[in-house]
Amino acid sequence: MPPDSVVVVLRAAAFVVLLQAAGAALFLSLFARRLTATGDFVRRLGAAAAATGAALVVVRYLIEPARMTGTLSGVLDGSMHAFLLSSNLGISQLIRLFGAGIVALALVRSAHPRPALAGALLIAVSFSFMGHTAASEPRWLLGGLLALHVLAAALWFGSLIPLYVACGRESLSDAGRLIERFSAIAVRTVPLIPLAGVVMAAVLLPGPAGLASPYGALLIVKGLVFAALMGLAALNRYRLGPAVAAGHTPSLARLRRCVATEAWLIALIVAVTATLTTLYSPQP
Repeated sequence: MPPDSVVVVLRAAAFVVLLQAAGAALFLSLFARRLTATGDFVRRLGAAAAATGAALVVVRYLIEPARMTGTLSGVLDGSMHAFLLSSNLGISQLIRLFGAGIVALALVRSAHPRPALAGALLIAVSFSFMGHTAASEPRWLLGGLLALHVLAAALWFGSLIPLYVACGRESLSDAGRLIERFSAIAVRTVPLIPLAGVVMAAVLLPGPAGLASPYGALLIVKGLVFAALMGLAALNRYRLGPAVAAGHTPSLARLRRCVATEAWLIALIVAVTATLTTLYSPQP
């Protein structure tokens, strides 16, 4: 497999598990008291995702010298590592690794999720230290928007598996109240994802013609998939969630299927993002 393809796969996998780790920490901080039968599962899920993310960050970093030199011997090149550790890539990976470690340790060692929030924030901020937002101006605006974008996406994506499991383990009434509470928060936070994305695209792209480039085409794909996600989220918010809260048992199975579909669609967006940020540039 070509080095660039390996990096895309590693980045996509790392993005998925790190979003899950940060999202689990955020989910627990908001809903831990509402979880009578699912809390321990969510803590284990978040810790495992964080540990896996940390391992992928290390592998991703070790691949980079080989990618830059064109040979596996680059992994043993001390001067290359010195260069990378002082670069935006190295700083970003170190922050990401530290954040994942905090989340893993906090969720394993503490019954309270708040210490893990610091790790979730570090994971989100780490994305601002590399890529197109770090190489463009105004960097402070783009970096802040990207961190906000990642945090909101982490809350949404990282909550889906916990919600899916909670709908199978919690009582019908408790599951319904959990869905309603999550939907009420999601209504305020999910719009931040496209808002931040649109502003970043407007700054990074050279103009409307930039949408015809490979970078712009992949942005359009992300937008279309996100529109489908919003449709599912609206179905959960206004139809299935209230039906479950009202005690309509058949709606619970349909809601779980919708939640699972949302998770797969967000994973698809993450894969597109990894491809876009690794192989293409917003500038011609």
